Amino acid sequence: SLSLPLPPPPYPFRHCEAMETETFDAITQIQKFIQESSLLFFKTVEDVLTTKTHEPSQEAPFQMSQQQREYVSARAALLFQKTRETDILIGSLPSHFVSEQKQLEIIKTLEEENRKAGVELNEAIKLASEWQTKVSERIKLVAKEAAILQQPV
Repeated sequence: SLSLPLPPPPYPFRHCEAMETETFDAITQIQKFIQESSLLFFKTVEDVLTTKTHEPSQEAPFQMSQQQREYVSARAALLFQKTRETDILIGSLPSHFVSEQKQLEIIKTLEEENRKAGVELNEAIKLASEWQTKVSERIKLVAKEAAILQQPV
């Protein structure tokens, strides 16, 4: 008879996975903001340098037209806004990654969960192998019986 225990249900959703995803999402947003800010800063400097309408003199090396001053002022305001938004995103990072000690505790927890999952996986593989052996034996037995039944008497 084929009666082997059924494997345990799959692992439940882990809260660490949710925290990890949340952290990676926040880090990705921060990277995007920093990249946008850097590009904005680069474009502002490039635009100011390429739109100079005068040669700098020793008396007025940074003299700009009214239009250039307004442009630079608007871009500076936008850069400061991006910097504030980046600070807010950094502040929103989950607090569980504040200290190295807490990170080590999380790693230990994850390692223990991984070890347990490895044990369960090995048990499941062993159980699957046992099932495969039993089913193969049963198929051979059924095939042998079918061959005997088909022989003329």
